[in-house]
Amino acid sequence: MSESKADIRRRIRALRDAVPADLRAAWSARICAKALALPAYQSARTIHVFLSFQSEVDTRAIIAHALEHDKRVVAPVFVKGSDETPCTQITSLDPDAFHFGKWDLRTPKVIRPVPLEEIDLVFVPMVAFAHLTPHPSLSEQRSRGRVARIGYGAGFYDRFLKRIRAGVPKIGLAFELQQVAAIPIAWFDVLLDDVITEA
Repeated sequence: MSESKADIRRRIRALRDAVPADLRAAWSARICAKALALPAYQSARTIHVFLSFQSEVDTRAIIAHALEHDKRVVAPVFVKGSDETPCTQITSLDPDAFHFGKWDLRTPKVIRPVPLEEIDLVFVPMVAFAHLTPHPSLSEQRSRGRVARIGYGAGFYDRFLKRIRAGVPKIGLAFELQQVAAIPIAWFDVLLDDVITEA
């Protein structure tokens, strides 16, 4: 019997949380270095980067590099009970620039809206992921992506990613231990183009 999304979420979060902080930091550094080497990153003018929390891949190196190289960095501002997901520009990693809410989630104190159609690359967080097995007859699958993901269960990112303009690369950032054999896919799930891990 296959695992439900909720079961996978619980299992993988526990695995990720159990990794020592120094090892997660080393893995995050490798992942960020690979992300910065992507041609899609190097050519992007405006990039979306999630603000890491808890035991997620630490994205601060990507944000710092982008700011130093005059790229515009944006993060989503999720509004509970709404499909609208405005993006705000981030101009600093200074903790004083953010509100820290439940679970240490960060929200910029100053909201600087950026139109979603101006985003050139999206780095996506996740709890778990699975590579899909390509099938030659599944042209829809090829157009939608090739990596399935499980988030935290609220559907915020699926709604956000549906509103990003067509053709913008959607790249997951995760640790290798977050990979699973299969993920149940629903009609509303947005597939990713690829995923970067430390491996």
